[in-house]
Amino acid sequence: MTKRALAAIAAVASLVACPGPGRDVVPETHDVHVTNGDASAADASHDAYVYVTRRPRAAIGLVGAHDMADDEARRIVDRVADELETCAARVEQRGALAHGAAQLVIVAGPRGNAEISDMRLEPGGPVAANALECIVAPLRATPMTPSSGPRPPALAIEATWGPIRGHAPPGGDAGPRDGL
Repeated sequence: MTKRALAAIAAVASLVACPGPGRDVVPETHDVHVTNGDASAADASHDAYVYVTRRPRAAIGLVGAHDMADDEARRIVDRVADELETCAARVEQRGALAHGAAQLVIVAGPRGNAEISDMRLEPGGPVAANALECIVAPLRATPMTPSSGPRPPALAIEATWGPIRGHAPPGGDAGPRDGL
């Protein structure tokens, strides 16, 4: 791994706040949080997200971004949320959608592709399967503007997903979950 990638990982990873067990990753809110109007100015210690987007089965919070424009960071978060929602609906129809949460650090690759440099998942095989299918695969196909400086563009996100409340997948029980 190059020094640039390591520097970007360290810079973005320092923004990620690790919630304790039993705490939902995205706070219960329908508001968009902006810190100083700049995605690179996020301060995770205040438990605020730079940007939050919700879908029926998912919520994505932008923890922070480095060396990228605000609109590009929001575009990536919106794309991840759209892809996660589409995939989660498909997985829910199969009865395989688990309640899950993930923290990811995404770095622009040298060819303008998104690379995941760090990922933490809520425990469980079904959560990992959902994350790989519905977040990681779409993210790897997401274009990102390559770096023009010494550090590659990077962002940190937190995601949570699960079946729609009260909707029981075939052969399963989908009770309500706090936070979605």
